[in-house]
Amino acid sequence: MSNLLEVRDLKKYYYLGKGAGKEQSGVVRAVDGINLTVKKCETLGLVGESGCGKSSAGRVILCLLPATAGEILYEGQNIEQLSHHQLLPYRRKMQIIFQDQAGSLNPQLTIGNALGEPLLVHRLIREKKELKAKVEHLLELVGLCPDHMCRYPHELSGGQRQRIALARALALNPQLIVCDEPVSALDLSIQAQIINLLKELQQKCGLAYIFIAHDLRVVKHISDRIAVMYLGKIVELADKESLYSRAKHPYTQTLLSSIPRLAPSVPRQPIIFSGDLPSPLCSPAGCHFHTRCPHAFVRCTIEEPLLQTVDFGHTVACHLLDR
Repeated sequence: MSNLLEVRDLKKYYYLGKGAGKEQSGVVRAVDGINLTVKKCETLGLVGESGCGKSSAGRVILCLLPATAGEILYEGQNIEQLSHHQLLPYRRKMQIIFQDQAGSLNPQLTIGNALGEPLLVHRLIREKKELKAKVEHLLELVGLCPDHMCRYPHELSGGQRQRIALARALALNPQLIVCDEPVSALDLSIQAQIINLLKELQQKCGLAYIFIAHDLRVVKHISDRIAVMYLGKIVELADKESLYSRAKHPYTQTLLSSIPRLAPSVPRQPIIFSGDLPSPLCSPAGCHFHTRCPHAFVRCTIEEPLLQTVDFGHTVACHLLDR
């Protein structure tokens, strides 16, 4: 299956203190040379601690933020270098769902106007009657009724607002949706409903997802492959079965050990991190994880590990593989 999206050595740096009359005081390497592919109708999970660069990566991939370096190939076309006008056709093909449902919706627009706005901006619908029918169809797709058209965001629950955000993302018939922690702010029962809805719409509409989250239980339920990030870098990438059963990187193993289990058949002791998460302003030399890794040795402190293949489709960046 051909790649819908391919990301090559993507970087996003934030230069602090740089501006009128200010000197540069530091660099935050939010995304530091990642490589990813997403196939049609596939879900790629992107996991890691808060601050590891997951959301920045999602926004840069969609060209909502300019990349510092690297290539973003969508159906073979490098979209990172395109102008605003040239990007318009790709805007319809790539959409995003934000974590903050309320903040992503204009409080002054009714739900009907919020869903109709992208259709009018991209000039896909011109007649009012046709617009109303399309908005009703979008509401039906996400399990809401036409009555919601006249409501405002503050009149809806968190789960309903997230369904509206999903409907708005679907309005332009995209091929790829970046889901930026879309269920982390919802109750568990509502989380399950939204995840099941995403899977149902994926089959119905032929969608590909980049699913960003920190809850590894949710990621396992929806993803086909999973990439683990730490301080702007991908440290492990594999299909979900390989990752959850045969994780190789100490960081991935630590994350998996923290997943709570109900009535586990075999008791499992969570692996505890030693030390604090390093500041992204001053990332450690060598392997970024060596300051917290229980298996670190001298090489880890001076040489950055490269991703290497340990099994088909399973890549890991760790010096322990060479010992």
